[in-house]
Amino acid sequence: MDIRLYLQKALNDHNSKKFLPAQIFLSLITFISIISIILETVSGLKNFSYVFLIIEWTTVLFFSLEYVSRIAIATKKTDYIFSVWGLVDLICILPTFLGLGNWTFLKSIRTLRILRLARILRLAKISRAYLNVHDKVESQSDFNHINIAIYFLALTSATTIFGSLYYVFNDKQGSYASIPMTMLLTFKILIGGLSLAPPSSTLIDEVISITVSLVGLVLFGLLINIVGGVVHQWLLGEKKLE
Repeated sequence: MDIRLYLQKALNDHNSKKFLPAQIFLSLITFISIISIILETVSGLKNFSYVFLIIEWTTVLFFSLEYVSRIAIATKKTDYIFSVWGLVDLICILPTFLGLGNWTFLKSIRTLRILRLARILRLAKISRAYLNVHDKVESQSDFNHINIAIYFLALTSATTIFGSLYYVFNDKQGSYASIPMTMLLTFKILIGGLSLAPPSSTLIDEVISITVSLVGLVLFGLLINIVGGVVHQWLLGEKKLE
């Protein structure tokens, strides 16, 4: 079997039977990795550090294999390496290897592994393209369901990524003691606006809070658009998409 052709079908060919199982598998290990990273910051779970370490290196192995595979099948390798998604894939694995160093700042960089959640946005985009190719998005209802899923993925991604940034750039005390706590803080800002931002003692805190508020406005606009589509469906009935 031509390994390169097999990888091409599994990673890029929406018409291939290998494509959907591969994307589901990559989504699963991404979620497992993210949950592990979040939980390892909780002080009460320190006794499970060896479990988190096993999960980390196992998932990084798969991410590394995927990254190398995408480079191997790319027609022009530099186009993938320096593309947005190529850089996202690299960020998925680089902080873990950098964390092997003994330098304090490298240990902090390892927390940026949480940016792996950005992979889910790509998988959501791929899944939507897959459904379109196979004519599975036929009605307004199907379209609304996909948009709702994308909204919650985006909300989860923003909450997790910005919550992690709060955790990285603060003293790990009080409201910043763990990623779950900073995620709660971020979620409040996303749904409540700038007024809910915590008193900040650093410029970085202010920048993160303002950025989170702006992202919250974008997500609110997306939510309004989705609600409008649902209301339109209820009032005027199903509409088949051309």
